[in-house]
Amino acid sequence: MTTSTQPLFIRNGNSVVNASTATTLTHNGDFTLLLDEKCQKVAFDQSEKAPELFERVKKAIKPHDKYGLVLDNGGFIDTRVISNVFVSPKTGNLVMVGLNDRPLCVLDAKTFSDLDGLTEVILDSLVSVGEGEKFPAIEWSAYKAQ
Repeated sequence: MTTSTQPLFIRNGNSVVNASTATTLTHNGDFTLLLDEKCQKVAFDQSEKAPELFERVKKAIKPHDKYGLVLDNGGFIDTRVISNVFVSPKTGNLVMVGLNDRPLCVLDAKTFSDLDGLTEVILDSLVSVGEGEKFPAIEWSAYKAQ
């Protein structure tokens, strides 16, 4: 289960949302996105405070023990909300798409020199989770450009 050490309420425009309900946390440099177990938006921030929000949430919420795909930057995706993973023929990037038909994460071919190897590891890991195994930790540095 995704674990939260405490409730974490964050301001979202004119309202407050409970970020501790999130099972997916991603940050791509431009925005921070939190999704729940049904791939519904909990919070989205594209302001200058998005990196600060990402760091704050990352400290309060931990990935699911069995289904958490921990990303290179410490964010995480609940693999149960992934609908598709593919390499884009247009960009060459690895794209993970959620049940909501929106990208959860894009892994850039410029950042990862061995994107083919990384793709294979992620795809094999997703298949193993589907067979009841825990999602393994990924050694991101092994696939990065030097």
